[in-house]
Amino acid sequence: MFRFTTLFSFLCRLAARLLLRLTVTGLENVPRSGGLLVTMNHLGGADPVLLIGFTPRTLAVIGKAEIFNWPVVGRVARAYGMIPVQRGTPDRVTLQTAVDLIRAGGALLIAPEGRESLSHALEQGKAGTAFITLHSGATLQPVAITGTEWARVLAAWRKLQRPCVTLTFGPPYRLPPELKRPEAVAEIMRHLAALLPPEYRGVYGEQLADGR
Repeated sequence: MFRFTTLFSFLCRLAARLLLRLTVTGLENVPRSGGLLVTMNHLGGADPVLLIGFTPRTLAVIGKAEIFNWPVVGRVARAYGMIPVQRGTPDRVTLQTAVDLIRAGGALLIAPEGRESLSHALEQGKAGTAFITLHSGATLQPVAITGTEWARVLAAWRKLQRPCVTLTFGPPYRLPPELKRPEAVAEIMRHLAALLPPEYRGVYGEQLADGR
């Protein structure tokens, strides 16, 4: 039976190959079944599109609720089934929806920073990702993204060039269930930082260098 998610994933891959010089590595690391939480650093608005296109699983996506009000994009988000989140307040309905989806064996994409990075490097991780992980028992799949900052992408397109972008799928891992939430946040972000070049590690660069 036709599914919009399948078509959208194909279109995402096609657009990425046409518009970007894209390098994707580590796809063999992605578990093909079981509850999975895919975590990414977030540099530009197209990051979820790339993950939807190239992750070898159908991904549910959490996004800010305001997207539903955007022309065209909002309709696509609704058709895909994006899970809206109210940012700035504890959104327990969305958190429970995410936990239930993973417990049922689904795969969910989330940006632990909670937004696009303003510095273009890792910012402080939020507690929501840790909550979902600890309450669902999810396997975590870290994905590092480089080159999708809008300023860099637009500069290349103005020169009729395709910007260089990378997606790196790291080894999956699980968190000990006894971890406290702040420790879980730090561990999730450390795994992302380890996959990124030093200039993208941001506030977690020093911790990684110190082995913390």
